[in-house]
Amino acid sequence: MSIRRLLIFACCFTLLFSHISTSYADNGLPSLGDSTSSVVSPEKEHLLGRAWLQNLRSQVKTISDPELKAYVEGLIYRLVETSQVQDSRLEVVIVDSPELNAFAVPGGIIGINAGLFLYAETEQQFASVLAHELAHLSQRHFARSIEAAKRQRAPMLAATLASVVLLAAGGGDAGLAAIASTHAAALQNRLNYSRQHEQEADRIGIQNLVKAGMDPRSMAAMFEQMNRAQRFAGRKPPEFLLTHPVTESRIADTKSRAEQYPKRSVKDNPSYYLMRAKVELHYAQTPHLAAKRFNAKIKSGNSHLSFAYQYGLALAYNKAGDTQKASAALAPLLKQQSDNPHYVLLKSNIAITDQQYKQAQQQLASALRYHINDFALGYTQAEAFMGEKQYQSAEKVLRKLAKQRPTDPDIWYLLAETQGLAKNIAGLHQSRAEYFFLNGAIDKAIEHLEYALKLSQKSFATTAKLKQRIKDMQDYKNLNFKL
Repeated sequence: MSIRRLLIFACCFTLLFSHISTSYADNGLPSLGDSTSSVVSPEKEHLLGRAWLQNLRSQVKTISDPELKAYVEGLIYRLVETSQVQDSRLEVVIVDSPELNAFAVPGGIIGINAGLFLYAETEQQFASVLAHELAHLSQRHFARSIEAAKRQRAPMLAATLASVVLLAAGGGDAGLAAIASTHAAALQNRLNYSRQHEQEADRIGIQNLVKAGMDPRSMAAMFEQMNRAQRFAGRKPPEFLLTHPVTESRIADTKSRAEQYPKRSVKDNPSYYLMRAKVELHYAQTPHLAAKRFNAKIKSGNSHLSFAYQYGLALAYNKAGDTQKASAALAPLLKQQSDNPHYVLLKSNIAITDQQYKQAQQQLASALRYHINDFALGYTQAEAFMGEKQYQSAEKVLRKLAKQRPTDPDIWYLLAETQGLAKNIAGLHQSRAEYFFLNGAIDKAIEHLEYALKLSQKSFATTAKLKQRIKDMQDYKNLNFKL
């Protein structure tokens, strides 16, 4: 028998055994009352999503800026309120990449590349991408894809085995052609399901935009923006366009769907343009080049966005360490809106850059009286306390934030640093454990909890709490091995 035929037999038997093993695995899954739940339950999706996120964090750099994170989360939750998403246990992650990409992972994970800000010219366009990804979650496209693959598996297996018989009986090229035809048909079916899911996500996403009081026409506008990006991308298009191909017919379809709704005036949140300026600075070669670019934009006379360019200029000067110019650039914005939390936060960050920690603390304390649970203000307040070596005050602020956002690894990281400086070694190990756990290093996390346990023997309550947390992490680790 030729090598080519041996390879084909090997592939066919691999397919056969993978079918059998997957069938056994599927039999153990719980059913929650619908066909997709019999394949992958929502609870298993949740666990898979968290495991995936831990893996992502361990391998990919993410954005830790509290202001950017808070803005994206706020917009997503605004859309979730009017979406068909049933499980509100969402996790949002911003990948530190200037490329265009957004993704929805089973179990409530919504992710974007920071580069999405650079491609979406308006908040409405940005929101249309998020609405599309939320639709993938609400329609459970992951589970439905697995269900479809499961339905295909038996007929595909039968056809493949029939082709093997034909090949073994001397069918030669006819057997090879039959195998190729079988696999091509399966691939085409998968592509068809993928296209159907994309169309459904567009349709549901547009409905969600309307319900959220946003512009349904923004989705087609964003697709056109992506099309332009694809033309200028050269050989390698943005990652998003590889998984979400944008065709002329798709653009036409989204335009047609949007036209079913009456036109209305929709205003973007000014915060979007401020965050966009922040991302532009983040990916600029140097703060000085960014400052030149923002200055040029201010002089271009686009009054609609002059506030964002002015804000970007102040950010750039502060990043360059020129606090005098940063304060001068920020001054006209504060004159217009002295209580704007973005402007107050930047003013405080300028004070921190200038090592005026007391001044920053006063500004932040005043702002937090009006914006009580503002995450970015609270996080920066902790940094101001740390600058002044008031580690216990910083720890108090960060503990509060950790209760509000227990799955945010950046908070646990800064809390561990603070506790180390405050000589709270047991607390340091507990916080490091949570940080490592959220980044997928579960063995390291358990190791740090065991260190904390040795240092906390005199406190029965703390000991019991630590033992339970160790057990929880061990159970989670064992569960992940079974997924």
